[in-house]
Amino acid sequence: MKVLIINADDFGYCPRRNTAIIDLFQQKAISSTSLLVNGDYANHGLKLAAQHQIPIGLHLNLTEGRPVTRDLNRIRSLVDEYGMMHGKMGLRNVIDQGLLDITHVEYEIEAQFNLYQQWITDKHSPMHVDGHQHIHVHPSVAEIIARQARRFNVNYIRTPFDQEILSMSNPNPLYRIVVEQTRNVRTIFDRYDLHYPSYFIGMTTMGQAFTCDNLERCLQKFASDEISNSAELMCHPGYPSEMPIGGCGTGQPDEFSCSFDRQHEFDVLFSDEFKQLLTKYHIRLGTYADTDRH
Repeated sequence: MKVLIINADDFGYCPRRNTAIIDLFQQKAISSTSLLVNGDYANHGLKLAAQHQIPIGLHLNLTEGRPVTRDLNRIRSLVDEYGMMHGKMGLRNVIDQGLLDITHVEYEIEAQFNLYQQWITDKHSPMHVDGHQHIHVHPSVAEIIARQARRFNVNYIRTPFDQEILSMSNPNPLYRIVVEQTRNVRTIFDRYDLHYPSYFIGMTTMGQAFTCDNLERCLQKFASDEISNSAELMCHPGYPSEMPIGGCGTGQPDEFSCSFDRQHEFDVLFSDEFKQLLTKYHIRLGTYADTDRH
């Protein structure tokens, strides 16, 4: 049977997101989650993860909310005048303008790894690493992330090479860029002996597009792929956040987190129809430890 890693992103964002992800894991509807260590409820999430033994990765965040570094002079180019990170497109624009000091990036990445290990009781490293808003595959930061991952004994990393994007005539421009960046940085991840699933699903199945019809189309292609034996399905399920609880160091959840789309993804994953799809295509749930290539 082929293996599907269903990873729920943004653990630690708010208590309702944390609870929903744990509920899905208990029902064997997801495989793992990844933690926003600058999330307002990251420590709460880690305690739940330990209690329920859910495999957990580090969702490195260089784009949204407040950094975990308190001395902003150490990371001045990574934040604006209000001490907030530049945002999904804002950071990419700063990089394109040559205004980002890479030493600031490395300092914040190391701080996020250290905070993760400070909070966990068993001192285990994250099972895997991925990047909030796919920033980990940007060519300016990919090698830093790979180097720090190995330093902290992480063996697995997400590679969002979503082949559905390549087949679209007019895809989201950022997603197209991310896929092309992923194609190029996989050689960096290989050099650092970071393993990853050879197939990725998720950019075309977010929010209201997270339907059993769309998922079946992707799973059917994965099942028929003669090379790949493992895939990752990225998802963002949750019970919608309630104002003013949650955020990334801001005490204010955003529209994405409050949206009914979070509940919608939860409901699909929880459904019998989705479970039947996995059975139909002879796919079982697994973790990053089941990956088939690097």
